[in-house]
Amino acid sequence: MEKKEAEIKVKRDLLWNRVKESIFKKELYNQKSLVFKITLAGVFLAIAVGLSLLEIFDIPMPWGATFGIRFFDTLVLIYSVAIIGLWFALLDGIALPWLHNLVDGHHSWLEMAFFMLSNILVIFITWFIYYILFSAYRKEFVEENVDDHNIHNPHLTKSSHDHHHRIVKVKFWKKILAFSLIVPLCAIVEALAVLFVAKILLSTGAAGFEVHSETVEHISGGLPFDSGLYHNHGGSNDLSPIFASWKNTLIFIGIFFGIFVGKYTISAILFIVLEQRSRQLIDRYGIYV
Repeated sequence: MEKKEAEIKVKRDLLWNRVKESIFKKELYNQKSLVFKITLAGVFLAIAVGLSLLEIFDIPMPWGATFGIRFFDTLVLIYSVAIIGLWFALLDGIALPWLHNLVDGHHSWLEMAFFMLSNILVIFITWFIYYILFSAYRKEFVEENVDDHNIHNPHLTKSSHDHHHRIVKVKFWKKILAFSLIVPLCAIVEALAVLFVAKILLSTGAAGFEVHSETVEHISGGLPFDSGLYHNHGGSNDLSPIFASWKNTLIFIGIFFGIFVGKYTISAILFIVLEQRSRQLIDRYGIYV
């Protein structure tokens, strides 16, 4: 009598299944996994705080302060998602602005609060689009028709020591397509965060801060806003003209949107390069491979 082969049930790769595997899988929260993730989250946070001090250049703000563009801290946050998962990456994103301001306290706490919120949204957007929607990360599959496997279709494995496994690389265009959505979304989030900071400062009566240098005054005065947007009043800049008309507001958003598109484009390029260069780390410890 022939032995009947066991029926193989293939789980459908639905979007909701990807979400469950990413954040609700029990194996992600056992004691060993949690200790590992907490330790690595601390390491990633320390690296991000250190790199956040490397400000490439400063953008003068309308209220006289300067906003430093930082590329590498954002890169660390989005890279850490594959290793420590969404929740711990979000905790790092929440803690980063406050720790940065403790070390380098020339920013206002209001700015840090909004950039904490932008960190949360940036991490969530990257996680959902890159890892869930597009599944643009690298995968390993077992070869078809190997003698010591009872399955005849490629199936997902995390056993990097399995000599039968082969590496299936996700096509490069898939990564580019994912980041073509991530970059503008993250850029508009951060640009709006800057706008909201300005609005709250104006609403609370803190309409201007002292201008720290003549360079700030010169660059601010050269921005293409309507006449009067950057009036000096006894050594401070007035925020009200930003919201005096839709044109002024849109120009303000547009300038910072363009700046942040550049920031996140560079971060995306560095992320893809880093992901390729650290294959063994992702293969061994990543939760998405």
